[in-house]
Amino acid sequence: MTLDEWLDKLAPGDLPVFRHTKETLLGFVPRRDEVTAREVANVVLADPLASLHILHVLNKKLGSRYGTEVTTVEHALMMQGLGIFIDKVQHLTVLEEMPVGQDAFSYRILCRLARRAQHAAWQARDFAVLHSDVHAEEVQVAALLHYIPGFLLWLRAPDAARQLTGLRRRMPIADAETQTLGITTKSLSLPLLSAWSIPDSTLDLLDDKHPDRARQTILAACFDIARHADRGWWNPRLLADYVALAGVENTPMEVVIATVHMNAARVARADAWLPEPAAAAWLPLTPGPWPPLEDDPADSDAAIAHTASPVPESTPTPVQASTPAPALVPAPAEEEAHAVCPMPDKRVLGETLKSIDAHLDGSLDLNQMSAVVLKGLHTGLGLTRLIFAMITPDGRRVKSRFTIGIAADSPLRHFEFALGGNDLFCQLMGKMQGVWVNEENRARLWPLVAAPLREMIGEGDFYAMSLFDGGKAIALIYADRGHGECSLDPHTYTDFKMLCLRAARGLGRIRAG
Repeated sequence: MTLDEWLDKLAPGDLPVFRHTKETLLGFVPRRDEVTAREVANVVLADPLASLHILHVLNKKLGSRYGTEVTTVEHALMMQGLGIFIDKVQHLTVLEEMPVGQDAFSYRILCRLARRAQHAAWQARDFAVLHSDVHAEEVQVAALLHYIPGFLLWLRAPDAARQLTGLRRRMPIADAETQTLGITTKSLSLPLLSAWSIPDSTLDLLDDKHPDRARQTILAACFDIARHADRGWWNPRLLADYVALAGVENTPMEVVIATVHMNAARVARADAWLPEPAAAAWLPLTPGPWPPLEDDPADSDAAIAHTASPVPESTPTPVQASTPAPALVPAPAEEEAHAVCPMPDKRVLGETLKSIDAHLDGSLDLNQMSAVVLKGLHTGLGLTRLIFAMITPDGRRVKSRFTIGIAADSPLRHFEFALGGNDLFCQLMGKMQGVWVNEENRARLWPLVAAPLREMIGEGDFYAMSLFDGGKAIALIYADRGHGECSLDPHTYTDFKMLCLRAARGLGRIRAG
C-alpha cells in the first residue's frame, strides 16, 4: 500500500481507551465540580489512546475555528471544560470490548506497547524538568504520540501488524516494514499524526531532523531506554542513552542512571493496572542472556513507531553472566567502590577497538562513539573514575562533558581549564600525547598541575591523554582507579594510550549532529 492508502486506512475515527482509564474517569463523576485538571490529566496521560483522543478533538475544533494549537492534555481539558469532558466519558469505547482487545496475542502487544509508551513518556518528562523545561508536559505528550502509529496498526490492520511481527525476527526492521506495509513506519509517523490534528510544534519534536536540540536529544534517548529496558537492563546500548542524557543535563552519568532507574520504578507503581510487567521488574536481574520465547509480543518492535537513532547492530552484544558488567548502578560510596580493585577485561577491550574501527564510516554520532570509548576504558581497562572533556565551542577552554565513577558532590565532575597556559594539562593539549602521574615522577609533574585541578583530583596516580584529529585538538581523557588501594600499572597505561589513539580516530569521523 502507498502512504496515502495507509493514511486513509488509519484516518481519524472512533478511538478506544483502556477499560481502566474509562472506569477511573467515571469515578470523577460524583465530584465533577471539585476535581482538578491535573488529576484528570494524570489519568489520561497514562493511556496513549486517551491522550490522542482529547488532543485530536480539541485541535480539530480549535484549529479549524481559531488556528489555536493545544499541545498538552491539561490545556486540552481546560479548553474543553472538565465538566463537559467528564460527562462525555461514558460514551468512550473500551478497548477490551473490541475484537482486537479480546484476542489474547493482540491484547498482550497493545499492553506491552502501552507500557513502553508510559515508560518513555515518564522518563522524557522528568529529564525535561531537570533541564528546566517549563513546558515539560509537551515533551511527555510527544513521547506518548510517538507510539500511536503502532497502536493504530494493531487496531485497524491487525493482520498486517501480526505479519510484520513475524518478519521482524528474520530481517532488518525497515525491510520487514517495506515488505509488509509497502512503506516504513518512519515515513508514516508524522503524516499520520498530522492527519489526527496533532500540532506542528509537537510534530517538530518528533522529527529526527533536529537531533542537536535538547528536547529531541531527551526524547531520542528515552525512546531507546524504553525499548532496550523492555528485556532487562544489561543491554550495552543503554550506555549511549545515558551518555546523551548526561551531556544534555550536564550531570554525572551515575546520577543519570540512578534517575532513570527511579523513574522506571515510579512509572511501574503509578500504572500498575496493565497486566504486562513493567521494565522496572527486570532491575534486580543479574546480567546474562535473555531466553528466547516463541511468539513473544516483546519482539513486536516493527509494529511500533520507529525509534530514534539506535546504536547500530554491530555494537557489542549484551554482557554475559561471566563478564564484569558496565557500571549501570552507581556505587553507594567512593571508598566502597574502590575496596575491590577492578580487573581489566581484555575481551571487552578487543570488542571496543573493533567497534571503533567498524564505525570509521561516520555511522555513529558523538554520544554513541563516546559510549563505546567509555565502556572500553571502564570495563575493558578497569578504570573506575573517568572524565571525557572536550574543547568548548569558542576554542578557549577544555571542559568535562561525560564522567563515570565520580560522585555527584565531587568537585572533580566540574573538571575544566583554560587553554594557553603552561600547566600540565595545557601542555598535553599542545600535541597528541599522554601522561601517567605516579610516585616516580610526582615531585616533578605535580607542581605543574594548576592548584584548582590539584584540589579536584587529589594526590593520587592518574592517566591523561589529549585526542587530536588532523592536527587539531578535540578532547582530553582523564582516568584513574581512585586514590585508595587500587593502583595503576604500566600495562594498563599502554592499553590506555592505544585506546585513546583509536578513540581519536573514531571521534574524528563521527556523524554530524
